[in-house]
Amino acid sequence: MPVAKLGKGSITPIDNCPALDGYHCQTNSLAKIFHYYNCPLSEEMLFGLGAGMGFMYWHQKGVPPFIGGRGNVKNFFQDLGERTSVKIELKTTSSEKKAERILLERLLRKEPVMVYGDMGFLPWFDLPEEYHFGGHTFVICGYDGEDTVLASDMDQKASGLKSGFYYPIMLEQLRKARSSPYKPFPPKNAYLEFDFSDYHPPRDEDIYSSISQTAHSMLNPPISNFGIKGIRRSAEEITRWPSLFDDRELRLNLFTVYIFIEIGGTGGGCFRYMYSRFLREAAEITSNKALEEAASMILESGKRFSEIGQLFVDAETAINIEERIGAAKEKFLAIADMEEEAFQYLAEHITTSI
Repeated sequence: MPVAKLGKGSITPIDNCPALDGYHCQTNSLAKIFHYYNCPLSEEMLFGLGAGMGFMYWHQKGVPPFIGGRGNVKNFFQDLGERTSVKIELKTTSSEKKAERILLERLLRKEPVMVYGDMGFLPWFDLPEEYHFGGHTFVICGYDGEDTVLASDMDQKASGLKSGFYYPIMLEQLRKARSSPYKPFPPKNAYLEFDFSDYHPPRDEDIYSSISQTAHSMLNPPISNFGIKGIRRSAEEITRWPSLFDDRELRLNLFTVYIFIEIGGTGGGCFRYMYSRFLREAAEITSNKALEEAASMILESGKRFSEIGQLFVDAETAINIEERIGAAKEKFLAIADMEEEAFQYLAEHITTSI
């Protein structure tokens, strides 16, 4: 995996904790931790084992609509841990002092720490003053012994593969980012604890279990906002947006569709490119050629998602917005058909293998 270089005059990072290039903040952070403990797994494998791919359409009154390709957000760490026999615990605390004390104790023991923080308060991001997102994860991997620590993160501007880097951050700045009160995802000084003593590389049954979980969530969602039903719902809902929003709001919401699909840590294609690569890696481990076939199907789905994103990359100035919305509807429906076929195919070809 590509590794970012450390700039001159910076804090030396903890040994065996590279600033990896990557795609998604959670899996990139996890990849660094797994690498540190000499249990390296690709971002794609981590993402797939945690059943991280899904779909959601959500629109609450007074809040802009959200279209996202993540799944299993609540149990992702737990499921990944069970399939690798790594104990992963998400810890939170209301005390800034306690959070910082635990962090510095770990760093003094030369252990990197995966933490949550509000991107709006992280000095390496150039974001609007009013922007806040506390669901972002990164790794702290060095300490000068005084008032500065070393963070390892990725460039959030690029789509696809993002460049990894190190960045010194003052403890005062880090406290502000970790304890940010801003909704909808206040970070609550969250950090993760790991125990790798029972780790094992992914086995066939772990891979099949994760795929079965993802397939079930896509084909049998609890409500129509999720999974395949959610994709079809998006096709209908997006055609209603011109009647729900004024022109400025409509264009902004359509532009954020591009962000949610291509830029926002998805690896492009609404996480489908990452999941396709997971299936190819899984096919090599299991020698199950059906996974290769499914990987090609999910890759095509990802391309259609990218086409939707590109429809709205210039939504602010486009003159044929309603025409583009109509095109997006047709692409959402095509994606739903593709993914329904892909996950039914996966369900059929792994049930006999588990």
